[in-house]
Amino acid sequence: MAPPKTDNFLIIEPSMQVSFYYKLRTIKELYLQDALKATLKDIDLRRLDQELNDYVDSKYLRRVASFGIRGEVLFPVPYVIELNPFLLGYYRLLYGLSQKEFYSRGPFGRFKRLEESGEISSKRIDDLPLLCKSLVETAILLVKNIDDWSLSDIHEMQLLTVGPQLRGGENVRKGQEATKEVFSFIRDIVKLYIRHAKDRTILIENDSGRKVLIEFSSDPDISIIETLKSRNEPLVSIEIKGGTDSSNIYNRLGEAEKSHLKASKFRFSEFWTLLRVDIDERRAREASPTTHHFFNIDLLLSAETAENIKFREILGSKLGIRT
Repeated sequence: MAPPKTDNFLIIEPSMQVSFYYKLRTIKELYLQDALKATLKDIDLRRLDQELNDYVDSKYLRRVASFGIRGEVLFPVPYVIELNPFLLGYYRLLYGLSQKEFYSRGPFGRFKRLEESGEISSKRIDDLPLLCKSLVETAILLVKNIDDWSLSDIHEMQLLTVGPQLRGGENVRKGQEATKEVFSFIRDIVKLYIRHAKDRTILIENDSGRKVLIEFSSDPDISIIETLKSRNEPLVSIEIKGGTDSSNIYNRLGEAEKSHLKASKFRFSEFWTLLRVDIDERRAREASPTTHHFFNIDLLLSAETAENIKFREILGSKLGIRT
């Protein structure tokens, strides 16, 4: 039986990284080769070979065989994924795709549970033919561009993906920590005006008797909203980029710009971007022209610096309080 068409499924180009970043062997993704071996131990080889022939052009199976590698090592088929759904992570890593990159595309998000929990519903089982057909096309793109492979090469390809994935997680952690630091700093500035506070929100009453809500969220990272009787009036959208790596600062500024543009649609009138990297303001403004004020996080958290004083003054002005 010929495999079904890849209707509504993207054919993803594999990422062809050229340098090693990390060799970490203690996290679960790096044991996926062993998981594949264990899954194949008691498998029905006739059924496996039949599915490989159905889903993969024979010339690519022969090419892989010339490397001394069986087809299922590179090409996913429904039989293997159904037996061990965790193996979707094996193939994703092999193709150089981060979780964010893979599961945010088209229909692939519906399969995330397979990799995370090893569970597969009957509905997802029905979707496996389309998923595998798409991923086989990705694998073919990879095979076409490599002259020779070994099992150790495959292991290293997966490691190449894990490094940036872990760095991405570390950047998220740093961003969350920076947001908490800034939120705590703002809380200290407004402490005399607080009327109600929780872990993620502060409600103050300013010198004019107006109430203003300061909220720690995700998009924007911190929002300042005046709460009037008739309506809420969004005032300031604050984006916080706590990463210390200056090499991708323009990517982070681009992310801040997107968040600010989104906030502008919700009637926020002022936009601040806080960074933990030194950058010329003119160049920063080129990457995020919507930003009204840029602040260096480390400087504004340090008492008596010009950055600290500037932040307090502008914040006090927007909130209508003495700082």
